Formats: sequence, structure tokens, C-alpha cells
Amino acid sequence: MHTEEMYTEALQENERLKSRLQDSKQELVKIRSQLEKVAQRQDRMSERSTVLETEKREKQVLEKRVTDMEEEIKQAPTLRFRCGYQP
Repeated sequence: MHTEEMYTEALQENERLKSRLQDSKQELVKIRSQLEKVAQRQDRMSERSTVLETEKREKQVLEKRVTDMEEEIKQAPTLRFRCGYQP
């Protein structure tokens, strides 16, 4: 094989490798973008979960207050009559 032919083959191989490298870089950019989207989605889901947990706790607190107030109302007539108050 002549030096010129070897040089031409080396140039062609170099171009193929450059093309594959460019394709790999593009694929990497695409995968990073997809990964970022998944991470953002997980962050949003985590935030929603936290909000839901907070709302659930707030609802439980409010339900407890309602129950307590209902008990106070049930006992209120008894207290009024004990004190001599009659409407």
C-alpha cells in the first residue's frame, strides 16, 4: 500500500470517527435534556406530595377542632342550666 493510500484511508477513518463523536455528543445532549425533565417532574411531584401532606394535617386539625366544638355545644345546655340560665 502506498503512503498516499494509507493517508487517504486514515483521513476517511478520521472523518467517520468525527461523525460518530458528533452523533454521540448530540445523543448526550438529548439524554441530559430528558434527564433534566425527569428530575423537574420528580421535584414537582415531591412538592405536591409535601403540599398534600400539609393539607392533610391541616384538615385533621380542623376536623379535631370541629369535633371539640361540637362537644362543647352538646355540653353547653347542661352548663347553662347548672348556672341557672334559662333562655
